[in-house]
Amino acid sequence: MKDRFFMLLVVLTLGWMSACATRFSPAYHSFEQGRTLFNQGRFDEAVPYLEDATREDPEFSQAYLYLGRTYISQSRWRAAIQPLRTAFRLAPKESQQEIMNLLLDAMFAAALNDFDLSGEHRPPVRFNSAL
Repeated sequence: MKDRFFMLLVVLTLGWMSACATRFSPAYHSFEQGRTLFNQGRFDEAVPYLEDATREDPEFSQAYLYLGRTYISQSRWRAAIQPLRTAFRLAPKESQQEIMNLLLDAMFAAALNDFDLSGEHRPPVRFNSAL
């Protein structure tokens, strides 16, 4: 019984330490700054922080997701595709459908903007993705 309790205590402690390490990592700090700017609608300012977070931790799926969402908010459809693909690959299964919806929106909008043959200048296609 003592061995099981000790093992459980070790597992819980390691899990807690790992969660704390993530919150104090440079990637998490950059991500939080970028997400705050994103939530304020300051997309141009958010991009460098989110890009830094993806460089500092290449496995940080939320940073890729927010980077893709930021590009979508700027109508930078092509730029959104790669970070959203990476976010999809890294995300848990339960989040992948929402990311796939954003990815499809970005690819569809990029295609529409690329194949505009009318010769008329129109603003870029915008989708309202609530994520």
